[in-house]
Amino acid sequence: MGVNLTRVVLVITLIQFITGASCKKKDTSCLSTRDGYSFKVASEWSPQQATFNIGDTIFLTSSFSKSLVDQINQSLLIDYSNSVGIGGDIGFAAPDSALRVNKPARDSFKLIAIIGNFVERANNRNQGINNKYLELASAYEFKAAIVCEKKGQYAISVDDLKSRGINGKNCTSASFNMNVLNTQKNVGFYQSALGIILDTESLKKIFCFKVQ
Repeated sequence: MGVNLTRVVLVITLIQFITGASCKKKDTSCLSTRDGYSFKVASEWSPQQATFNIGDTIFLTSSFSKSLVDQINQSLLIDYSNSVGIGGDIGFAAPDSALRVNKPARDSFKLIAIIGNFVERANNRNQGINNKYLELASAYEFKAAIVCEKKGQYAISVDDLKSRGINGKNCTSASFNMNVLNTQKNVGFYQSALGIILDTESLKKIFCFKVQ
């Protein structure tokens, strides 16, 4: 009985090893040592204030050039025109100080795409929504209006962007590291409610405020 169990474990382990090895195999069509790029981009919320009223509108604006410096190779300037699509996710949370958890809060706002568009998430829809950038002549842009509809304390996070690549070109997938430019991110009440201190990466992407 023990021998049979040992054999089963060894077979499963071997299958996992072979499967893992095959998954990690690189695309042989890629001539470089890596298969994509890493860029820095930014967005900004306006107006920059800590308190809003029901019916107020907050605007999210983001724009970046098609000519981008690859963060993996700082000397490499990439023309990232004709992307198959660039998009990310915007998360909506209401911190619960009693339970010390984030509660989904997308339904506290009306979302209006002005440049680019919103795409519904496949799951956990009340936690956030996907956004897609519009390609213009020399830049990629996204702009949206977020209308406050419910009272509460909120945190909105603009996550990193992704692209599967440039049309017709292999090995051109890209990640876009997002930085929210607001100097006032009002994270004090959010950290206090959850009993945490946000790390540097989280602080780059978050904007907190109250709706009264």
